[in-house]
Amino acid sequence: MATSAAGYVRGQLSSTDVATTAGNSHASAHGATPDSRRMYDFSDRVAELAPEESPFFVYLSKIAKVPTSDPVFRFLENRSKIDWTNRVLYADSALASLAAGVSGVVNFDDGSGANVDWLVAGMVVAVEVVDGKSHAVFRLDSVSVNSTETICDVTCMSVGNSSESGYDAVADGDKAQVIGTAFAEGSGSPDVWSRSLEDDFGYTQIFKTAAEMTNTSIATNYRGYANEWQRIWNLKLREHKVDIERAMLFGQRGRSSGVQTTEGLAGHIIVARQAQTPGSISYSSGSPYFAAAASTGMTYDTFLGDFEILFDPARGGSNNKLALAGLPVISYLNKVGNNSFIDVSIGDPDDVSTRYNFQASQREGTFGHSIMQLNTVHGDLSIVREPLFRSMSAGFLLLADMSQLAYRPLVGNGLNRDTHVITNVQQADEDLRKDMILTECGLEVTIPETHMLYSFTDLN
Repeated sequence: MATSAAGYVRGQLSSTDVATTAGNSHASAHGATPDSRRMYDFSDRVAELAPEESPFFVYLSKIAKVPTSDPVFRFLENRSKIDWTNRVLYADSALASLAAGVSGVVNFDDGSGANVDWLVAGMVVAVEVVDGKSHAVFRLDSVSVNSTETICDVTCMSVGNSSESGYDAVADGDKAQVIGTAFAEGSGSPDVWSRSLEDDFGYTQIFKTAAEMTNTSIATNYRGYANEWQRIWNLKLREHKVDIERAMLFGQRGRSSGVQTTEGLAGHIIVARQAQTPGSISYSSGSPYFAAAASTGMTYDTFLGDFEILFDPARGGSNNKLALAGLPVISYLNKVGNNSFIDVSIGDPDDVSTRYNFQASQREGTFGHSIMQLNTVHGDLSIVREPLFRSMSAGFLLLADMSQLAYRPLVGNGLNRDTHVITNVQQADEDLRKDMILTECGLEVTIPETHMLYSFTDLN
């Protein structure tokens, strides 16, 4: 198919793109004469090209790269921290006439009708028998578990304030928590509990960007740009990188007819929210991993309420999230007039510094991004503009915990399938040049409840 200076219908690229030329920031050390059928590794350079166009991919490739030797990569998740940090439970039966030394049976569940399988004999449990006013303390002498509750033989160690009505009786639904262990002098070792690691998996996805140019076009001098090849080269790399960015954001794990698609972070949250498979996850600890509302409902107070759960150390995430935001969201968070984030949050944009600890600042990020830093009492957001949040995703604010994400390029048996260029893939009888950019990689999303997706519905 013919091409012209005005438009190259097949796309454009040549092996001369990777030759060392003056002023070419993407030049290689292979010399001025390109090598036919040579694979050039661009895994590092591609991340540095126009970083503002694909911030998520840049952060992943720079700080969260973990190669995989299998296109179906598996990983383990550990959620036991929620259990041993919280250790909150609820009485599922009643026990009256309490006094120190009284023995009996108290059943416990998690408040949702499920057993508490981490209870073991020797634990000491404080039951709030009168809300906020009186507690009864029990030692668990023996523990047995069924599908709905945990049955405990208990000894009452102490009771609360006798002046409070109900101080000497446990009622169904009373809240409790473990307050340690207690054993007799000379006693043996205690029973143990453990939470199995959860197994999950992901797919690598093969990304290809083909580009070609006729030899006639290659031999033609063009106005407007000193190095036409460099211009085309940069465009094709950026196109390829943006394709990966889209998959890392919106992709959903799938496999059909030999083709695999990886999971994107926003895609994962949306699927989990819809309780669809694959990707549906059972969340615990109240996890607000998705919230959709008009911008006027997304106030600083709303953030704080969600962040109290999202930044809970029991989840195992970090206290700083990379927040990817669409342009309308960036504008909303920075406006100071009527109906702005500050206005609907506090009602007086001139009194931000004195009303409460609201701190927002602008800085330059390490990888070439402009970052709005929002600091709260629970955790911090590094807000970066995500240009791919457009149309129905323009109102997205995606909070990504980078400690629970990994960029997984396929590397094994001496072959690196991270971003590289294969030159001269045209047919032998074709009078043209055709190269291909190829990446095989996937996104690993662990402990998804450490991430969150906001959707400002009126900004989409």
